[in-house]
Amino acid sequence: MTPTEQEITNGIARRSIPAPDPALTVRALSCRFPRWTIWWGESTTRYWGMSRRAGGAFVYVEAQSAQEFVQKARDIEYRAPQNNP
Repeated sequence: MTPTEQEITNGIARRSIPAPDPALTVRALSCRFPRWTIWWGESTTRYWGMSRRAGGAFVYVEAQSAQEFVQKARDIEYRAPQNNP
């Protein structure tokens, strides 16, 4: 029995790109955003992060992917008032 082209393509697609490990992704995000507390929600299957703004208020991010987290966290940090000594 010879596999069809579709079966071969499906098998290659499933094996070629492994799912990212959330623990490794959280470590990488934490290095990129050291002022943030970042975690993976196993129940929500989302990335979460929290940071304190200059005035003491907390801001948080919820994202489906690491890329979305980076975009949202950058937006928040860009909008945050800068402390000028």
